[in-house]
Amino acid sequence: MKNGIIRISKIALPGAAVLGLVVILVNPGEKPFSGWLGAAFLSLLFITGILFAFEKLHSPRQVKTITIVNFLLRVIVGIALFLLLPIWGYEEEPPQAGYLYLDAYRRDGDAWQIASSDEPLFAGFQDDFYTDQYGGMLSLSASVYRLFSPDAQRPLLIMFLTAFISSLGIPFFWQALHEQFNDRIANTASWILTLYPESIILGGSQMREPLIIGLCGIILWGLVHYKQDERTSLISLFISMLVLTLVSTRYAVAILFLILLWIWANTSSTASTTKQKLRKTIPLLVVILAGLAASTNWLVNTARWDLYLMESSSGRIQFELDNIGENLRIPFLVIYGMLQPVLPAAIAYPGIAIMRIIAIFRSLGWYIAAPTLLVAPFFISKENNSQNRRLLFATIFFILFWVLLSSLRAGGDQWDNPRYRTAILPWIAFVISWVLVYFKESENPWLKRMYWITGIFCLFFIQWYLSRYYKLWARLPFTQMIVVLFITIVVMLLGFILYDHVYKASGKRN
Repeated sequence: MKNGIIRISKIALPGAAVLGLVVILVNPGEKPFSGWLGAAFLSLLFITGILFAFEKLHSPRQVKTITIVNFLLRVIVGIALFLLLPIWGYEEEPPQAGYLYLDAYRRDGDAWQIASSDEPLFAGFQDDFYTDQYGGMLSLSASVYRLFSPDAQRPLLIMFLTAFISSLGIPFFWQALHEQFNDRIANTASWILTLYPESIILGGSQMREPLIIGLCGIILWGLVHYKQDERTSLISLFISMLVLTLVSTRYAVAILFLILLWIWANTSSTASTTKQKLRKTIPLLVVILAGLAASTNWLVNTARWDLYLMESSSGRIQFELDNIGENLRIPFLVIYGMLQPVLPAAIAYPGIAIMRIIAIFRSLGWYIAAPTLLVAPFFISKENNSQNRRLLFATIFFILFWVLLSSLRAGGDQWDNPRYRTAILPWIAFVISWVLVYFKESENPWLKRMYWITGIFCLFFIQWYLSRYYKLWARLPFTQMIVVLFITIVVMLLGFILYDHVYKASGKRN
């Protein structure tokens, strides 16, 4: 125990001192030494916590490497955006103050207002502060400022907080997939969690989603580790869900549904008769249906409002909606939301350089991930372990439902929609990693084919956007272009199926 504390201290103390120095170099404030001391102490707490998790979970070297890369990427990107947005960003208040997200800018300002006043820290839960509808992130940010930076507002401290908590989930996430599946899936999923562009951008900001990502990693470990250590697992689940509820009630409800799905997938494997399976399945269905019924009014009203905002914010979308008719209005906006951030639009849009780079970076992540999620439902049956097969089914079902719900809830918004999806990134990374490992080991060509189809889709829309913005080449009307694209994809699919039927059946290599 003593040797462990000494070993952790040798890393945590100098690491915290360096991070504290980074903070005051960027955000010196009125009292640089006080700022350094507060930033160093906050960093010391989290570095110690991560190192302690490494010790308790017996994390191998690759997990430590992934965790360090996860943290450094978010810190470097966060600092770069904080410094570069005021120089190269738009002439608007948030970027001029170093914030990429309007929500983060407003909430961080309110957090500093609470911290620098006599108001209690839980004032964030009051209606006076509309910048955080849940209050948890606002009160947490205010607590950080009051305790560790009372002399000045240092946004980097909040960014460090989000980067640390998202990184804390990595060793738990890896251990969970290692126990349930294998090292290959655990390693792949952990790297996806670390390198996914939207997660990097969010982790380098003052948003709540990085906290949710880190907590989800711990929740996943609690679900898997329950068989080995019930007490520790229940404690980790309770604390994680409690914090998650304070940060975002609606995310907590969604993750609770996913937890119930995983419990069903685990317990249904022990049912030997149809009657026993029904006894385990019916209560889950009742809870899910009751939850959906209770939230229907809120979902319908907010979806209508968000879809209206999306439609009214873009003259181009209004024009296309007028062409396709009222009946297809909602499906069009939902599908448009699923494609956000739209990679062809990001490539072609004639915006300022830094925002174009960010848009392309974010879009690439989703357009690399989406094809794996599309093929996943068709290959679940290839998983040999029956329990893992049920876990995959439950997770994929939830992800597809959540992507649809996010698009309905946020319309075609290119910022809110993707971050809603990214909040459940640990579960998405788990499915993507299983797909990648399966297709690599089986040498199945369908994932590669799905990427070909995605590439064709992007080429069609890149040409459409380039002709729109730069008047290059002839441009088909949007509806006609969609019809041509649809026919092209159908022909490709039929060609792939015919190829398999004719050549694969004869024993020739694909």
